[in-house]
Amino acid sequence: MNVPNALSLFRLCLVPVYLLVFFSELKYAHLIAIGIFLLAGITDIVDGYIARKYNQITMLGRILDPLADKFMVWAALISLSVSRVIPWFVSIIYFIKEVTMGIGGAVVYRKLRDVPPSNIWGKASTVLFYVAIILSITFDLTGLPVALLFGAALLSMVIALAQYVKRGLDIVKENTPQ
Repeated sequence: MNVPNALSLFRLCLVPVYLLVFFSELKYAHLIAIGIFLLAGITDIVDGYIARKYNQITMLGRILDPLADKFMVWAALISLSVSRVIPWFVSIIYFIKEVTMGIGGAVVYRKLRDVPPSNIWGKASTVLFYVAIILSITFDLTGLPVALLFGAALLSMVIALAQYVKRGLDIVKENTPQ
């Protein structure tokens, strides 16, 4: 197990910690939860940097890294939906998109033993969700600001999904005998 993969596993472990803290009765529960959320974001940046710089990109890492991101963002979205900061449909759409991508990635992997790498829209979507979540919790935002933040994140997510599906189909087509 290399350092980037260990960091991804650490991020996965932070997901239940985030949820426990967010819903706890601690005095500064939401601010502590944001700290945990930010720690997950920082470790994501660090593990990506180390993996690229030291050529430690592995198939396990290509699966664990985005999985950790997805679970952390989804946990935060669920916490915001339960708290009525955002409507449930945001969490549901995010979940449906991730399940769709997971199934598609599994199909491509099973056929080719490879998965399409993330694209710029996927990275932008993750950043936009992080920003929307952090700002919503930190500044207790509601209404139009939240709608605009999460609307931008959802839009980039849909574009990422379309790009990912197109790339996956192209990969399958390129590797299918005529």
